[in-house]
Amino acid sequence: MALNWISSRAASALPLIGIVLALANWNARPDAAWAWAATIVMFVVMVAVERRSQLASSRSSGDAASARSVASVTGAVAFGALMMIIPLALTLAHAYGVVDDPDGGRRTTMIILGAYLAVTGNAIPRKLPPTSSMQCDGARVQAFQRLAGWTWALCGLGFATAWLALPIDAAEPVSMALVVAAMFVTIVQLLRLRKPRHHAPGLN
Repeated sequence: MALNWISSRAASALPLIGIVLALANWNARPDAAWAWAATIVMFVVMVAVERRSQLASSRSSGDAASARSVASVTGAVAFGALMMIIPLALTLAHAYGVVDDPDGGRRTTMIILGAYLAVTGNAIPRKLPPTSSMQCDGARVQAFQRLAGWTWALCGLGFATAWLALPIDAAEPVSMALVVAAMFVTIVQLLRLRKPRHHAPGLN
């Protein structure tokens, strides 16, 4: 799939771009050398994880489960690298006077995080297995996954909107409240799913 190809290329390139940006920030602000060094180490770990995932994929039988596993790893590496690259780029731009707003990197990162939550939530119902393949109550499991997907999709949209439209002092508590509410709804529904369903007497 084209999306998997793009994700794989992004997972390979973005950590390397991040290392270059971290070195440039190190040169611009040597007083924070420990922070830039830690950032470089994190990008190196991302590169190692992505390469190991690709190596494991080349040695596997190429079944659907292995492909999904590799796609999940490369997607996580690409997203994690992107979340670090944006503030690094904006911090570097601010250090050289290109960007005046020092909070722009944080706001942009949080908007992307909200979009990621929305996309992830939207993808949850699409990964539903057939009810015939489930040993438990398949209909209840699918209903839970649909509700969880909608919950996190709406949470992500609200999260991104808060950081896009509100002042930072207001966006922070609003976005955290949305995440807590989504977690509460998901946990409550999960507990209800785990609770056995009682049938009325005389019914089969």
